[in-house]
Amino acid sequence: MKKIIVLILLISSFNTIAQKADVRVEIFDLKEDVKKLQSENQRLSNDLSILSTKYENRILDLGAKIEDLKFELNVLKRIVEQYRNSVSNNSNSTSSPKTSTTEETVVEKTDTKPKPQSSSQCSATTKKGTRCSRSSRSNGLCWQHGG
Repeated sequence: MKKIIVLILLISSFNTIAQKADVRVEIFDLKEDVKKLQSENQRLSNDLSILSTKYENRILDLGAKIEDLKFELNVLKRIVEQYRNSVSNNSNSTSSPKTSTTEETVVEKTDTKPKPQSSSQCSATTKKGTRCSRSSRSNGLCWQHGG
């Protein structure tokens, strides 16, 4: 009877040892999975940071382009307003009997308009808010600002 009890204890201790070994293997596998997940998390975090910076820079570039377009729109509005004024002045002056005076008025109006020259400074504002230092073309803007 003692032999049977000893034999049962021996068998149960082998089962316990085998179960402990299985648990250790599972723990090792889980630790490896955690390491892989941490590595993947770090990679994804780096990718997110890079993409975030990229899109922040893109947003800043688009904001600067919007400001440039607003500036160009204001310039165009001024040109249209000057054109309207010159057209209304021309229509008023054509109703007068003196045609030579009308021609002189038109010439005077065109002479008083500021004429952008290719050698003058660009009238655009940079992203920093300062005036562009490049030479302008016939429309008063440099090659970068739409000249």
